[in-house]
Amino acid sequence: MYNHTPPDSYVLDIVGRVHLNSRPARSPSHRVVRALQTVEPRIVTTGFRSTVLNAIFDHALIEHFNDDEEYVRKLIPRLERRYGKKRTRHLLIQRCDILNTWRYRDARFIPDAFLVDAANWTVVCYEVEDTHPMNPSSIAEYAAAWHNLDYIYWDLHLISYDIYGHPRVHLLPVAGVISQQVRDERKKDA
Repeated sequence: MYNHTPPDSYVLDIVGRVHLNSRPARSPSHRVVRALQTVEPRIVTTGFRSTVLNAIFDHALIEHFNDDEEYVRKLIPRLERRYGKKRTRHLLIQRCDILNTWRYRDARFIPDAFLVDAANWTVVCYEVEDTHPMNPSSIAEYAAAWHNLDYIYWDLHLISYDIYGHPRVHLLPVAGVISQQVRDERKKDA
């Protein structure tokens, strides 16, 4: 049941597709995202938290109710008849730790672009490092979200690109530990 997709399979070769001199009104970050979307049309830039929440909703509920898929399948329509769809969804998000944590604590970041591969239970975040490079704090935020999704067997990958389209894969379980150590050292020195 455990899912583990390799992050390298989501790295896109866009080096020749980033046109730095075209459309000077666009930022380098926008040009890289546009090149990513040209290679993979499923990559989007808006609605990150709600898109992922919708994708993980059923898996999180099944995990919350002790892997009883049949019970969840019957519970949702019963609650919807009683409370309505919107109120039922709100109640389940409040009740389920994974969904509540994703909604209100672990998904505070907004990636430049992202891809939700629901068939492989994978979320891929693409960051462009032009004016704001990845730092220990931002990597720690992604690592917290990785832990949240890992609990329900989903993968979260972070891939950053420079303005020329060169990728860098951040292995979040390892990067989260290292970023926490760097943050702790900085606090001691301050």
